[in-house]
Order: sequence, then C-alpha cells, then structure tokens
Amino acid sequence: MAVEMKLPPVLEIIRGNIVKHGNPLALKGSEISSWAKALNLPARGEMLFYTGGEYQLLPFIDSLVKTMTYVDQGSKGFSLMMGARNLLNKAGISAEKMYASVLAKDKDRYNAVSYKAAVILQKLGYDLCYGGEQELYSGALLYELGYWQDLQEYAPRVANVIKQSGAKTIVCLSPHAAEVFKFIYPKILGDFKYEVKTFVELVWEQRHKLPAASFNKPVVIHDSCRLARELNIEQELRDILSSVGAEIREPECKGKWTTCCGGPSKLLFPEVSHTIAGRRVAELEQTEAEVILTACPYCLSALEGAQEKGSQTGIEDLIEFLYRGVK
Repeated sequence: MAVEMKLPPVLEIIRGNIVKHGNPLALKGSEISSWAKALNLPARGEMLFYTGGEYQLLPFIDSLVKTMTYVDQGSKGFSLMMGARNLLNKAGISAEKMYASVLAKDKDRYNAVSYKAAVILQKLGYDLCYGGEQELYSGALLYELGYWQDLQEYAPRVANVIKQSGAKTIVCLSPHAAEVFKFIYPKILGDFKYEVKTFVELVWEQRHKLPAASFNKPVVIHDSCRLARELNIEQELRDILSSVGAEIREPECKGKWTTCCGGPSKLLFPEVSHTIAGRRVAELEQTEAEVILTACPYCLSALEGAQEKGSQTGIEDLIEFLYRGVK
C-alpha cells in the first residue's frame, strides 16, 4: 500500500508566498526596502546592491517556524489557524505574516544590516544602485527545497527586475542569493550574464581602505557552508579581519571543513537544527574568543537562537563588526 508523503505546511506557505508575492512572507516591497530611505540610492547603475530581503525577512521566518513547530498540526487549533489563513488570504491579507509578526524579534537589527552594508561599500568607493520596492527575493529557497519547476517559472520575474537596473554586476549580501544567481540562474536563463559578487569579495578587494577595528578583543570566524564550499570564499574573511587589526582565533572545524550551523534543516527539523547549532556554538566558544563572526543571515540567526542563556560570547555579522570602524 502506497504511503502518501506530505510536506510540512510551512514549506507550502513559503513556496506559495515566493511565487505569488515575491518573498517568503508576502511582505510589501515598501517594508523590505524601508532600510534604504536615508541613502537615496539610484534605481539604475552598473553595480546593483542586492539584499533579496533575506536579512530583513529572517526574524519573521524564524517566528513562523516557531509557530508551526509548537502548534500540533493535527490539532483543532492548527486547523482553525489554517482556516483563518484561508479566510484572510481571500481578503488579501497574509495570515502567516500576521502570526509571524506577533512573535518577530530583532526586526530593527536585521533591517540595519542592509543599511550598514551599503554604507561600508560606499565608504570603500563603490557606486551602488538598488531596486527598492521592486526588488524580489532570489528564490534560493525554491532551489534548496526542491521546487525546481517553481524556480524555473519564478526566475524570469527576478531577472526582469535586475535587467531594469541596467547593472552589470550584482552584489549579494547573502551567499544563498549569490550561489543561485551565479550557478543556477544561468542554467535556467540563457541571457543571465552578470558578474555576481558577494559583499565579502568587494570588501576584500578594497580592504586596504578599511580603518582599524575599534574592537581589540579576539574574534572567531564561523565559515558559512555556502560561502566556503559553494563559493570558495574563506581566506577573504580572514584577510579582511587581519587588515583591520583584529585578533583571529580559529575553531577546529573551519573553511571548507566548517561545521554546519543547523540553518538548512530549520524548516523541516527545527529541533535537530537547534541541536546542531548548539554544538557549533560550543565549538566556537571553545576558542575563548569574545565575538563569533559570520557572513550569512541564516548562520547568524541559527547560532544566536541556539546560544545558551548567559553566554558572554557575542555573535555578530561581519557587516556589523566592520561598521563600527567606518560609520
């Protein structure tokens, strides 16, 4: 007798929102791009600053996962919640956004990461343009979760927005977006011929312009799987930190042999993800560094979510760390 396999509802919610609304939580473009108002970045230029909304969306995604995790999906309460979602959707309101927003934390902090990244690049001499409210999520989750057909249909929409910018180079904050643009989009779209760079690469190229770090305590790098293994970016992080005079301590597992943060399994197996992340935090804290640094929004969120209460070790994105010296 055949067994019907059902994916967790959270995956279908995220998939549907990407396809219909252009981001995993159906947020408005004005909400995702609000961080950029003070910078007045032009809509057209040769270098497109691309956030994909990933840092901005992350607290909401985490809250959605928690909501789905702690509600018994076979319970009457879950049925009522999903029923409410259907009613609200008919009224043009995203229920999952409503549920997630109630629990979301650190929204201001994650929004500020995009702002800080743009300021750093401008200080280093890069002229940036930005898609603003028109920017769409890259669709990386569609690829990573196996929704290949959806990605094939979704990618042309993203490519059209990028084309309107007139850019030749796409600068990605998230390594997940960089991977899908660099390796997957060209396979789907024959004319997707852009230079794809990460924030880390651009900073590395102009690292001699960075001011000395205002932080004089040791740091440890958590290498993102996507950066180190897929994009081959690992030494660049260390070069950047060395150029600002930071004291670097290394964990036992680093570079291409980095230990996973647990983020990739969060949607399907949140408890397993938490355990994996907790073990990685312990590995990093064993170096006795004062701050754990990473360069991926999902790594940042996963590690912070698994850190023991009362820990004296800070966890920051590289963007936040560098911003102290250039603001």
